[in-house]
Amino acid sequence: MSILNDRVRSIASIAGMDRLVRETPIGSNRWRTVLYNKDVRISTDEVEELGKLFPSYRWWMISGEVAPEIGQTSPAYDEANRSLAAPSAG
Repeated sequence: MSILNDRVRSIASIAGMDRLVRETPIGSNRWRTVLYNKDVRISTDEVEELGKLFPSYRWWMISGEVAPEIGQTSPAYDEANRSLAAPSAG
């Protein structure tokens, strides 16, 4: 399995099944297969639809790299920034 597949599945998990089915033309059976069958090949259809749902993750999804200066981040990058911005108890 490729690292790209892992990134696609990560973003699909963030979206959740309800949103994926509601906001993309791809059916629930295919999304379920993509999410839970690690042997299945990801198609360009899933990549394109996830890119539409999460435009700021497009570059990371394809390349594994972030470019925050042009608004291209990753889920981990965004989470780290949220943690840094949160006031610490102390």
